Amino acid sequence: MINSFTLSAEAVDILSEDLRLNLRQPPFEIPHFSATLDERGRLRKSVWADLEQRRLADRGRAEPELEQALNLLHRSEVSVAVTSYDGRSDTVFRARVVAGGRTGVVAIQDERGVRVEFADVRGLARICVGLLPEVPAGKLDTGTVSVAGEPQPEPGAEPDSWLSAAQPSASGRGGGDLRKVERIMALPVRSVGYFVVSGVDASGRQVRLPAVGWRDTEEGRYSVTTRQNHDGQRWNTFSPADKPRLARYLDEQLAAFRQR
Repeated sequence: MINSFTLSAEAVDILSEDLRLNLRQPPFEIPHFSATLDERGRLRKSVWADLEQRRLADRGRAEPELEQALNLLHRSEVSVAVTSYDGRSDTVFRARVVAGGRTGVVAIQDERGVRVEFADVRGLARICVGLLPEVPAGKLDTGTVSVAGEPQPEPGAEPDSWLSAAQPSASGRGGGDLRKVERIMALPVRSVGYFVVSGVDASGRQVRLPAVGWRDTEEGRYSVTTRQNHDGQRWNTFSPADKPRLARYLDEQLAAFRQR
């Protein structure tokens, strides 16, 4: 039985086309290879030959475990996109954790391609936060400020741009909370990232929940979570956070899809 495997970016590109799957869902960035039909044909032949040599395919057909994992990355009951930016190394970490039925998959993109591993669906939040480095919770006080618009990451935006969008409103909380947030935002940042949970709700609609963000500073880690009032006003809360606390935030969001 195949428990894990690694695919080159070229293999992901070819398999996306041949199996008619969308494997380029955020946060992954998979380029299209080969400029001509002849080049594309040679690449396809090379990819399938390599898959067969590694026993991931047999006579031009993907092995069941490979196809199952890729199908789950294409369409799942719940998925968590994990993205972080390390300012010291100027690198971006990209991963997806998905689940459907009793099967879970963790996929991590790096310079070699995409590493895929089957996972226990009972611990999705723990798996997600386990992808982060160990950083202790920060020590500054929690603060909440109103935001204009949903603080979701925008394509092509700087990794930290959505987190710095928190602005006080005229009818927002007093200056005390704003000053608390400003103190957190003023800390030198080592890395910044977010989880984005999406899934199929009870009515069968695809739903994306507000991002759960984090900031790793020289003083510790802080989470950034969002809630919306009945009047539509959104609020960002900046809080000290370690892995268990981030896992609790994720579990709260994942629970919405477990109730189906």
